Parts: sequence; structure tokens; C-alpha cells
Amino acid sequence: MTTKQRSRKLLTGSLAALAAAFSGAGAQTIAIQNARVYTMANIAGDALQSGGGVNNLDVIVRDGVIAAIGEDLAAPPGATVINAQGRIVTPGLFAPWSQIGLVELSLDEEANDSATDGEGEFAFSAALDAADAFNPASTLIAINRAGGVTRAVAAPEPGLNMFGGQGAIVDLSGAPTSIVRAQAAQSVAMGSAGIGYNGGTRLGNWAALRDALDEARAYAANPGAYLMRPRAGGLSIADLRALGPVAQGRQPLVVYVNSATDLRALIKLKAQYGVNAIVLGGTEAHLVARDLAAANIPVILNSWLNLPSQFEDLAATQANAAKLQAAGVTIAFYDPPSGTHNLWLLPQLAGNAVANGLPYGAALAALTINPARIYGVADRFGSIEIGKAGDIVVWDGDPLEVSTRPIAVLIDGKVTSLKNRQTMLRDRYKDLSRGDLPHAYRGAN
Repeated sequence: MTTKQRSRKLLTGSLAALAAAFSGAGAQTIAIQNARVYTMANIAGDALQSGGGVNNLDVIVRDGVIAAIGEDLAAPPGATVINAQGRIVTPGLFAPWSQIGLVELSLDEEANDSATDGEGEFAFSAALDAADAFNPASTLIAINRAGGVTRAVAAPEPGLNMFGGQGAIVDLSGAPTSIVRAQAAQSVAMGSAGIGYNGGTRLGNWAALRDALDEARAYAANPGAYLMRPRAGGLSIADLRALGPVAQGRQPLVVYVNSATDLRALIKLKAQYGVNAIVLGGTEAHLVARDLAAANIPVILNSWLNLPSQFEDLAATQANAAKLQAAGVTIAFYDPPSGTHNLWLLPQLAGNAVANGLPYGAALAALTINPARIYGVADRFGSIEIGKAGDIVVWDGDPLEVSTRPIAVLIDGKVTSLKNRQTMLRDRYKDLSRGDLPHAYRGAN
């Protein structure tokens, strides 16, 4: 019997038993053994088609970070040892755009901080900060965590102004300290989403955006002199202050844009101002894929979109993701308009893209390492590599299959609970027989 066999706590029997063993693990050192591991580190060449998964690998996580990866690793003394029994292990999913923690009920104003709204004028837009309203106790966090999502961008959307405000990178642990990076990105609505703010034309959109960047630069260069200038309307000082990092290329600007015409205008804007642009939408991005790749502009897209819903979607195709990836564009997925409630469905978007030509490895990358690269945190998240955060998911099947679910989700090396409002409702009403208490009161404790 090998050292590994002696140290292993064998988990055999049903999948339910394996899941129960995972959910009870609370040690600071965890050894996952006998797994098919997709590290998502340096996936290229032939590995791009298969995803680069390697059988019979072990992963050891210590004090929140990945400490070792390899074959036949001896579990450290006192570690919680889990035999994955050949199941697939991937990095945690990273949702690149959402309003997670900002919206609970979309139609209830009191439970929805995803965008500014209301009567009359409101003074702020770019200055809005998701970190001020992020709710780590949102029921949507537990639901999406149970689907394998470990990190996300939580950001307000444009409401009364073309700028939405500053988004934050968060983890889905549910802890009060789950904001990883505040003020991680700014957002702006262009194309058809933005014309209502700026005279009803795309001409107005781009003129307004350039003017805002110019004003932000002028304020940042000399705030005192700027305040002495006569001003009539325009963005507030707080907004100009918030746009300073965008105008200087230090903070990413997520630009909601779809048409090839607007995408070309965005490429020109980046060349002129040096903004760190990220495309959100990009329905016609495949038409300018090589130009986007040359400009190093990533695209967060909806791979399900196949039919035009508006004029700027005329070239919609489910081959969009495959064409962008083939041209060298960094891609990730999002699913409007209900995506925040269902971030756990992102693997289905990836699977749909694979069915339309995207390599399997590229699809997994779009769910994990690519979002981390897009927001500049790939040194900490997005792949299973030594020294990175212990965000790991163990799946009961192929993660891109619709029936697959996680049986364990680790965030910062801690096994998280898969219990959520949906599972509690399922368990409460699983038994419909008569009992001492009405169904509404069963399992209340």
C-alpha cells in the first residue's frame, strides 16, 4: 500500500455521499486526488481542442491558495483528503458581467440597485460605485455559487446617463469581505443603448464620450484650475473624478456596443485616447474580428444570439464566438437580460458556442481564465496554478453539459455550502404526504 493510499480518506458509494463528504470539509488544507484536472494554464495547440484535461492528477490547497499539482502527491498531515474518483475538476467560473449583489428582485425598486432611475435630474453617473450597495447575503449569490460560479463582476448599468458607474470584482463566498477589487471597471452605453442619452444618434454618442474623456483629463491635470472655470451643465465633478482613471487607461471601460460600425469607432477611440476598452455585446464583432484582435480589445458576448432583435444585430450568428477566438480575440460570455439571476447557466452558453465551432478548451477558458485576463487579475484567479487562489469546482460530469452540476465548490481554498433557497424549497416539498405540520412550516429550522 502506497503512502497515498494510507493517507487517503476513501469516498465511495453514491454521488450523494460524495457531495455530503465535500460539504462537511472545513480544513485549511485540502487534497483533491484522482481527478481529471483542467488547469486552464497555457492552453494552446492540440490542447485547445480537448481543453488540456489530465487524468489522475492531485491538487493540494493550503491556506487558501494552490500549493501543489501533480500525480501521486502525498496528502499533508491533517489534510481533508477527497477522492474525486476520476471526476472533472476546473477552476471556479468567473462571470465577467452581472449585477450580482446589486439586484434581488428586478421589479422591486427597493431591492434593485442595478441602475439609477426616477423622476427629475440626478447628478451622478460615472461616480456611482457598486461597492456601496453590494449585498453579500443576496440569495442569488448562494444559487449561483452552487452552480460553480466563484468570482464575478458586479456593476451598475447605465440608467439616467450613458455612464453606468464603477463595478467591483467580488467572490461568491457570501462573506462580508467578499469584495475583491472595488472600482474595477467603468461602463458606458453606446450604439442603440446609448442614443437616447445623446440626441438620438450614434454621432451624439461618440461626441459625448470623447467630450467626457476630454473633460476628465482636464480635471485630472489641474483640479483647482478646472473648478475655477465657468461650467454650464455637463458631468458632475464627482463623475469627472471617477472617469480620470478611464481617461488615463488605468481602469477598464466596458462599452455596450454591437454593430460593426460602432466597433470600428471604438477601435479609433482606443487608438486616440488609449482607453482600456472591453466590448459588452459585440453581436457583429465577428465582422471586425481581426481589427479587434489587433487593437487588443476583448469581447464579452452572448453566444446564443442568432436572430436580429434590432438593426445593429443584422449579422447575428452563433458562430460569433468561434470566429472571434480564431482571429485571436479574448472572449468571455454573459447572458442578458436575466443573466444575474442565472449566472450558473454560463456553461450552457459555452457549450452552445462549442456546438458552433469554438474549441472546447477555448470555451472553458472563456468561463475561467479569460475573464481574469480581461480585468487584469489573472495572476490570482482563473486557473489552477501554484500560488493562485484556491477557486476550484468538482463536477459530476462534463461542465458544458446541461445536466451537469458541481458536487463541490471551493473559494479561496474553503469548501462552500451548496445549500440555497432553491434546494431548501426542493427539500421542503419533496415529501407531499400529510404530517403534523403544514408544508409551509416543515424544515423551517
